[in-house]
Amino acid sequence: MDMANYRPVSNVTFVSKIIERAVAKQLHQYLTDNELLPRYQSAYRRHHSTETAMLRVLSDAFTAADANKVTLLGLLDLSAAFDCVDHQLLLQRLHRDFGLSDTVLGWITSFVTGRSQQVAYKGQLSKTQLVQYGGRTSRFRSWTCTVCYVYC
Repeated sequence: MDMANYRPVSNVTFVSKIIERAVAKQLHQYLTDNELLPRYQSAYRRHHSTETAMLRVLSDAFTAADANKVTLLGLLDLSAAFDCVDHQLLLQRLHRDFGLSDTVLGWITSFVTGRSQQVAYKGQLSKTQLVQYGGRTSRFRSWTCTVCYVYC
């Protein structure tokens, strides 16, 4: 059995989850207040949803059709995109594109770097590996990666 094919499950403490939510809320507020979120991004935004995104797409398609233009729609499933996020690139974008620095960037750096993972399955343990891409799934990491990594 190849242990490399299994994804680890994160055992994050309750306190860590509370801190992640507080930081995510503050960071989201900072991005919103400073108009750093993409205008038409619907994910993780209040009063935006799949429905509002689809209405925008349909409106654009109808406008193009009225002007006798062809519309081509490409859809991507980014549900596993977080497994590919390069931590160093994410941190660079948070600093360069969103102006995060000092304490905030230091905290996020400590959150995503220096992590290791190991998988246990049927009494077998995989080798411990340093996590350089993706990593533990959390509300904080999910929306931060989506907004700051995918949309930039």
